[in-house]
Amino acid sequence: MSEIFEKNLSYIKKTNQSLYDKLCAVNEITENIQVNTNLAGEYNLLIDGMAVHSIAGAEQEAEDVFAKLPHNSKVSIHVIYGFGLGYLLDVFAQKANGAIIVYEDDIDLLRFVLEMVDLSQYFDKRDIYLVSDYTEFRAALYNVFLYRSKMTLSALDYYMHQKSDKYNAFYKEAKRLLQMFDHNYSFQVHMIYSFLCHTVYKADEKFRLPLLTDYKDLLKDKPAVIVSAGPSLAKNVDVLKKYKDNAYIFCVGTALKTLINNDIVPDFLNSIEKVNSKYHFDVPQTKDMMLICEPYTNIAVVETQFKRKFITASEETDASRWFLETYGREEIVPFETKGTVSYHALFCAKYLGCNPIILIGQDLAYSDGKCYAKGSAYDDLECNFDEEKQKYVIAPKNYERYRDAYYPYGNVTDEQKNEWLDAALKKFNDELVTVDGQNGEKLPTSAAYSLFIQYIKEFGLRFNKERTLINSSIGGAQIDGFIAESLDAALSKYAALPIEKEKVFDSKEFLSGCNYNFAIESIQKDIDSIETIYPFYEYGAKYIKNVQNELDRHKLYTQEAAKNLEKATTLYVKLTNEYTLRTRLLRMITLKEHCEIAYLMKQNTLGKNLDYKTAESITKALFDYFDAVPRKLLTIKKALIYDRDKIREIISESGNSKS
Repeated sequence: MSEIFEKNLSYIKKTNQSLYDKLCAVNEITENIQVNTNLAGEYNLLIDGMAVHSIAGAEQEAEDVFAKLPHNSKVSIHVIYGFGLGYLLDVFAQKANGAIIVYEDDIDLLRFVLEMVDLSQYFDKRDIYLVSDYTEFRAALYNVFLYRSKMTLSALDYYMHQKSDKYNAFYKEAKRLLQMFDHNYSFQVHMIYSFLCHTVYKADEKFRLPLLTDYKDLLKDKPAVIVSAGPSLAKNVDVLKKYKDNAYIFCVGTALKTLINNDIVPDFLNSIEKVNSKYHFDVPQTKDMMLICEPYTNIAVVETQFKRKFITASEETDASRWFLETYGREEIVPFETKGTVSYHALFCAKYLGCNPIILIGQDLAYSDGKCYAKGSAYDDLECNFDEEKQKYVIAPKNYERYRDAYYPYGNVTDEQKNEWLDAALKKFNDELVTVDGQNGEKLPTSAAYSLFIQYIKEFGLRFNKERTLINSSIGGAQIDGFIAESLDAALSKYAALPIEKEKVFDSKEFLSGCNYNFAIESIQKDIDSIETIYPFYEYGAKYIKNVQNELDRHKLYTQEAAKNLEKATTLYVKLTNEYTLRTRLLRMITLKEHCEIAYLMKQNTLGKNLDYKTAESITKALFDYFDAVPRKLLTIKKALIYDRDKIREIISESGNSKS
């Protein structure tokens, strides 16, 4: 082992243990790898006799690749496909802004090159990750991803042409992962305060509920059917009715009325919506079902009468983590929703030990022109190919009927509903994409559904070795990791006999595990934190108002504006470093405004020489921070005080601080 390799290896061990282990395991290089010189007198790499770098000039080739970058900022993520002798990395390490990830799946090649090329000079100064498979790439991408991150993908001609199949597959996967991270990150940034509001509002009622995660494998080896509202549900509802007593049925809200209308009462109703979706299941049969909800589920749903209620705390949102911590749980049990209620139901079935797990109505595509199952809340919506426009178009079969189902509110005019619906239909059509169907055909679907396909596909690939996973949504999107099988065939095979469903529940007492005294202490600490930082925002608002006045008056970034902007940014940094990033609750309240400011500050160097437009953008972001955050603080404080006092009543009623 060379000294150079040891230096490279010491860094790789810190950032990628998996690759470190692979490199250490190489005892002998079996590939035909050589080094010679090109016409410019530079070293060139030969693999099976073929030159990896340009024979005319490897350094110039790398410079030319770098020059084609579509963007190069501090939030850029530069991905290099193929390592070669490191010429491309050399240029990127010197000139690129943002993080760098190098993907090379040839371990022999990496071992060969890392014995000769010393990369420690770059490793010590830059965010550089070497990865050799998709799992390592995903971990690296997760580590470097920032708000509004954009990715570039660069490669030498050798890799794009000689390894085109691998390169194209990697490009597709990298693009998918970036889309997923961007969706998740942006969703959290823009929606976390809303999640928090719904979590803290009447949180005392949710603290009364038992955690589903306290009952792992409760339904071990019992068959489960996850019912969603896709078109395949209507085609199979008679089959499901036949076997309804033979499997546990988990149902999402939009599919419930289809089941009820066919004399099927599901065992579990899953609800994770923040909006009041009670109208989906405002039926008397809820008293015979069990609710599984999240801490941010709309309180109107939680207050509905159910036979039993359980709560899950998914690890994807800080609001759920806050709930679990305040509940009195130090350890966060991994639980996922991916932002979709169907996935939540799927994960609940998996967590409870159900096997097999069968999907129906999970079409995730608009097959046969239908967007939803007949009899479901939105069954008037259709997606058909418009010959004149030569594209798929989504439209309701009956505009007024669909409008009234989509907007059931009685205190809104039809004109307002029409305006909302037209905007919603335009959005539906603007976001139409196609995905692979089960028979290899292309099916129209929404951008959101295409993302959900990826989530469920990942679930299937992760868990199909420990569970039998079946997709009976025949005619819908292809979901890898699941066996495509008709519902009749699946249920006749795995659910031939009735289950004594209530027996397992009658034998247990389901109580809240909340430590109420601890909850009160935690909530009081959050109230105190809000009261501590609130006065600082008055100073910040004053500073930023002075900046706005200067910019408006002079249309220039004056010295006075610079002085006040410096005061405002200094205060923002103090609040961020000393308070808001140190407390989960405060971080959620300020996250959206904080990310916007942090993004602008990464993109620009503050000072007297700031141009007017940039100063205007930063001023607006800081104004939002010092104006919106105080109002949010007061809203959350009011809800927390209510929760604290209600929990005191619970303790007084029960005479016990921990149920």
